[in-house]
Amino acid sequence: MKTPPDPPTARDTAQVGPGGRRHRVAPVVTLFFMAPLLGEVVGAALRLSYFVEPLRVVSILCFYGAGVVLVREIALRLRLNGWGMVLLGVAYALIEEGLALQTIFNPQGMDGETMYGRAAGVNWFWAVLVCGYHVVWSVLIPIGVVHILFPRESGSPWLSPRKLPVFGGVFALGTALFALISLLRSDFRLSLVEIGAVLAIVGLLIGAASRCRARDTPRVPRRLPGTVPAGWTGLGFGLVWFAFHLMAFIGGGISFVWWVLAAVLVAIAAAAIVARWMRHGWTARHQLAASFGAVLAAGLFGLLLVSLGDRLVDVVFEVIVIGGLVAGYVWTRRRAGPG
Repeated sequence: MKTPPDPPTARDTAQVGPGGRRHRVAPVVTLFFMAPLLGEVVGAALRLSYFVEPLRVVSILCFYGAGVVLVREIALRLRLNGWGMVLLGVAYALIEEGLALQTIFNPQGMDGETMYGRAAGVNWFWAVLVCGYHVVWSVLIPIGVVHILFPRESGSPWLSPRKLPVFGGVFALGTALFALISLLRSDFRLSLVEIGAVLAIVGLLIGAASRCRARDTPRVPRRLPGTVPAGWTGLGFGLVWFAFHLMAFIGGGISFVWWVLAAVLVAIAAAAIVARWMRHGWTARHQLAASFGAVLAAGLFGLLLVSLGDRLVDVVFEVIVIGGLVAGYVWTRRRAGPG
């Protein structure tokens, strides 16, 4: 994962005029819409047929758009490294799936399906999968892609001190709307113990993230695989992760503990490969290719889900989304240049 560069000094900030502020608007708006697009639309969690539900659409825009922008701002202002962003991403996922949508504790999924891997009131297998999903597809990939699109603005904060509370309020609104949707769709209610446990874990994650400060580490030049192998690597790990998603609802003949262990090992392997590539000269094109492969896996998974449904319009829309994803990758790759 890409380590955020050092934020600008006060002198640098003071020299930014109105033109500089305009330059920061474009990446903020792009990330605001990129996060829900890659986190929800590509994987068919938000389908075309769902757009008739304004509450769902507004909640996704507010939570994903404002939330990921805030994660990025916090990481830049605190000079966090990649692991700090991962911890913030897990905290972000727990707020959504633990507190708001409550899927980590609810014995039934959002559509009434039984959750596999449940013990002591927690859907452990789903918790690991959904946190890993949000860290990669909802947080890291959108931020990384927008940094590639706006390289000159990638090393500085985008929100002024007055804008931070505004985005915080939008994020809180999205969280409240998610909670309302959960209350309307299910009779399940979190206990005070569960709420307190999630809040405590989120606090610990944020505290731990704040200690993961970026440091200048020398790169060890070494021959890297081309961008095509990087793309296949992202696709492969992505397909494995979404296969795990199916197992979270299908179940299996062995204990869920082994599935949880397998998912954790896959996540560690993916992180180790990316960390190794970063040490040896990870480029924007490598990052983009790996991200494209992972997002394409989400698109194929989404296509499978809508194909199992009874709405042809969702299938057609998903095919269009995947086509747009491919076109967007080609265009962004040219914009990224050779580095």
